[in-house]
Amino acid sequence: MSHADSPGGRSAVARLSDLVARAGVGAGITVLVSVLPVVGLIAPAVGAGVASWTDESAVARGPRIGAATGALVALLSLPLTFFAVWVAAAVSPAATVGVLALTLVGAAYVVGSGALGGYLADRIAADRAARADTDPETTASPVERLKHRYVEGEIGDAEFERRLDRLMATTDQGDRSEADTRSESVGSVSPARER
Repeated sequence: MSHADSPGGRSAVARLSDLVARAGVGAGITVLVSVLPVVGLIAPAVGAGVASWTDESAVARGPRIGAATGALVALLSLPLTFFAVWVAAAVSPAATVGVLALTLVGAAYVVGSGALGGYLADRIAADRAARADTDPETTASPVERLKHRYVEGEIGDAEFERRLDRLMATTDQGDRSEADTRSESVGSVSPARER
């Protein structure tokens, strides 16, 4: 099995590069949101959620994108971590251990909340898709929706008749314009064939 034969018809390198690109988007959003007061505490979840939301993969991979976003943010904070360890080492060994412990807890928080944000974005997208498939308002024709509103008592007899006439007139015009378009395209092709 070659790389191109993998699931989805994409190579492992292409899938990994897409994951890293999405994690980069999430990390950028995380950094931007982190400067906001209070909301900055959930910045990794927000960034990972947005990155996962924009994913067009057929497979739900939100937690993976979220964890990669959190890991990238943790890696981006390494220079600050090294500086904090250097300052703590000048103070005392206990301070150095404390800074390292806080760094590990912070990294775990960022990666974990990123994975949670990605999971929640996938869950919301799946719920919306399921609701759109079962919602009669989105699958019904305009006439069926109008009938439903009439039966529910939202509109009266006169309003129902007026809107139904308008819908039927629009439908008839649409059918006529399609027929006219077809006849024009057939008419424009036939002279070219005669030459």
